[in-house]
Amino acid sequence: MHRILPIFISTVCGLSFAPMIIALPLIAHQNQMVSADSIGATIHVDPNDIPLAGEASQTWFMLAQKDGSMIALENCDCQVMAYDSNNEPLAHHLPLSTISVQGHEAIGTTITFPTPGSYTVVLSGESKDGSFSPFRIEFPIMAVNP
Repeated sequence: MHRILPIFISTVCGLSFAPMIIALPLIAHQNQMVSADSIGATIHVDPNDIPLAGEASQTWFMLAQKDGSMIALENCDCQVMAYDSNNEPLAHHLPLSTISVQGHEAIGTTITFPTPGSYTVVLSGESKDGSFSPFRIEFPIMAVNP
């Protein structure tokens, strides 16, 4: 189902993002988004993409270009920010590191969502070597009571 839906959406809308989406590693409990600049990202927030309010949540991203090539943290001047439901900043410029996720290189950080409710995590960045355009991708997140 994860592979069929992006292909159907891209065909209906006349877009050609499906090859990039399919190239992202398929790992359980993930959100996949595509920026207007054709950068695809997968996000995972512990535990199971439903963070517990008030507890630090390991968060990671995998990035890919339209051609399916993965983007490593070493080549991305990336930033992660989090906002609450009122679009008030919760965290800016979170520290990022490279982590291994099922044999793939991902960009990792830790986010604490203070109370139950909806949040937006924003991943933005630009290439250090000019191989891709600047991008900004927003992910909706729902934190719950522990």
